[in-house]
Amino acid sequence: MLVIPVIDIRNGRSVRMVEGLEDKTVYYSESPLNMAKLFRKENAKVIHITDLDGAVSGKRKNYELIKEITESVGVPIQLGGGIRSFEIANQLIKELGVYRIVIGTSAIDNIDLVKKVLDEFGKSKVAISIDLRNGFLVKDGWGNVTDIHALEFALGMKKLGVERIIYQDVSRVGTLSGPDVEGLKQIAVETGLKVTAAGGISSYADLKKIQELEKFGVDSVMMSRALYENKFPCQAIWRQQEKIDTSLELPKVK
Repeated sequence: MLVIPVIDIRNGRSVRMVEGLEDKTVYYSESPLNMAKLFRKENAKVIHITDLDGAVSGKRKNYELIKEITESVGVPIQLGGGIRSFEIANQLIKELGVYRIVIGTSAIDNIDLVKKVLDEFGKSKVAISIDLRNGFLVKDGWGNVTDIHALEFALGMKKLGVERIIYQDVSRVGTLSGPDVEGLKQIAVETGLKVTAAGGISSYADLKKIQELEKFGVDSVMMSRALYENKFPCQAIWRQQEKIDTSLELPKVK
């Protein structure tokens, strides 16, 4: 089971948004770059970055910062948020060096974009984010609930040639309330797609629940708050080492 740390960026800072709500934003660090370096030191194999400004406005105001991260950490970067055109996708993959892009809202509104990205870059370079609330897709930075059922949409993406989805119940994001195990199992079994779990992970016990779904195709999990708040025993050891190694000028993490 691959654990993927998540760095959400807003206005150049590392943040956490609870349930995708702006008024529940928590700022973790002034330096997303240092957070990425920290996760790399903690042996992350992949890092996911969400450009929240891009997700809401479509503007790439964090481009230079994300570029600096991709050039500094030495591990694959998966990036989502505001990828609304082929030109942006092409720029992120070819110029920014992003390993995989994550398409959310645009997969709902612009199927041709998904087709073109798949044709140009291949299945491994794109994941579709299945962001849902009460079984139905949400879009536009999770602000609008659609009438599209998540499972039906995932099956449609499979027909287009999509290989991987990210299953994210937005009502659980940033809440530490536990993953949607049944929803994850259903979508993995019924689609046969590779699935990355996201949202609600709070403990090692939650990870074990998801690990039991590996045989169905759930092979990875994205985590943010649980890592930032040191919910895992091994992180106590990491924190002690960080007190010794001052090279990162790391922010204080609870």
